[in-house]
Amino acid sequence: MGRTEKSQGLAPPAIRKDIRAKQARHIVNKVIPSILASNARARRGADNSELIADPRPASSQNVKKADEGGEDAAYVKRKGQGRRKAKGGQVIDDAVSAPSNFKIKKSGKWRNDSLDEDLSSLNLGPAAAAAPTSPPRPRTIKVLTTDSLTAAQTLTFSLKASKKSHNVCILNMASPLRPGGGVLTGATSQEEFLCARTTLLPSLKESFYRLPELGGVFTCDVLVFRNSGPLGESSGELGSAERFYIDVVSAGMLRFPDLEGGEDEVKRLSKRDRAVVEGKMRGVLRIAEMKACRKLVLGAWGCGAYGNPVVDVAEAWSKVLAGKETASAKKGAKVTETWTELEEVVFAIPNAKMAKEFAEVFGGVEVEPGPRGLYEDDEDDDEEDEVAQELQAKITEMESQLSKVWNPDLKSRLASVLDGLKEQLKERQREDDGNHEDGVDTSDDHDTSEELIELDEGDQDDSDVDTEDLDPISDDVNSAAVKL
Repeated sequence: MGRTEKSQGLAPPAIRKDIRAKQARHIVNKVIPSILASNARARRGADNSELIADPRPASSQNVKKADEGGEDAAYVKRKGQGRRKAKGGQVIDDAVSAPSNFKIKKSGKWRNDSLDEDLSSLNLGPAAAAAPTSPPRPRTIKVLTTDSLTAAQTLTFSLKASKKSHNVCILNMASPLRPGGGVLTGATSQEEFLCARTTLLPSLKESFYRLPELGGVFTCDVLVFRNSGPLGESSGELGSAERFYIDVVSAGMLRFPDLEGGEDEVKRLSKRDRAVVEGKMRGVLRIAEMKACRKLVLGAWGCGAYGNPVVDVAEAWSKVLAGKETASAKKGAKVTETWTELEEVVFAIPNAKMAKEFAEVFGGVEVEPGPRGLYEDDEDDDEEDEVAQELQAKITEMESQLSKVWNPDLKSRLASVLDGLKEQLKERQREDDGNHEDGVDTSDDHDTSEELIELDEGDQDDSDVDTEDLDPISDDVNSAAVKL
């Protein structure tokens, strides 16, 4: 039985990337400003974003909060002394706190003889003692094969409707160099995905960049107004009742680490780079703890184009989430840095293979098939396959033609083009197992062509390979074939 409709093939990769860029520019320049103009909560969230560099350990934050009296601090007025904060949340009254045998003159001054005699009977209250650490909340860890926004949406609408409910917090695996990475050029990594569907981008101010090595940008009340479907579909717009708010921590991961291991061995992070990765993760969790985030959506941070092994990243997350002893204010004392506010941690990883590796590291955690967002990764997988097939076809064609060429000059030029095609095919095959970060194609991650210009000016942190660079070589091959 024949087809009833004419089949429509995919447009060339460069055309599709241009279409995505045009759609993203429309959203960034038109849609998001109109939303912020009409939504005061989202506008305040974007305006009040803050850069938090090298956050303090969570334990020291709790101690400082207790020393300052916390949110429940009370104030007391004493005659001749003005208004003072009462530590520990207890209202101190002169008539109650002073011992009964203290004698007070009518002028309001203490008798010197009774002051020396009864100082030992003063009760300083609980504020003088060390602030007790609150026990950690029961925590669950899940691994879902879905994207970050879909996971956050699932967590948000599973919560009981309450004005006091906390927003779900998402880790934005951000470019450390530019706000939004390559969102305006049609890139499709996780940060670009978030910036084209939420009000996150206006909160990533130019003054925050370059992002710090430890810490990041915290943005509250980011409005999600599109689902994870392609930008060109009108059905992707969320209705007013379907929209929801999230908090976002934007931070950059280590790129192109030094890997240890022989040719036939599994590549692993060096000890130094492992410490750097753990420090970055600990900084993100400290920000989340500082902002009292209860539900946190993480991902395979740095796995893919940044070259961090999946197992090492998963082990680092496991170690950091388990807590670590840190030095306290007292000499020689140790305080375990636990994340007392965290109740639920979800690793949203659309790539099933990568999600399985994460689950194995955490032990006892099974991969759950979450709601499958489109995330445009299926389209990009087809794009990757098409490019690889086109490369292989051109290589086969040129090898057959090269044997028939007798002109030495032409044969030399064709051989150099053939070597270039083979090298690019090998490069693609090497990246085949690690070409996704958070399950999204990152071969054109953060618009690499512009970041390479920054490399020439002294920045040596980014050298991603853009698959669109294959087009000029393909044109050279076609022109050479025509000459034959």
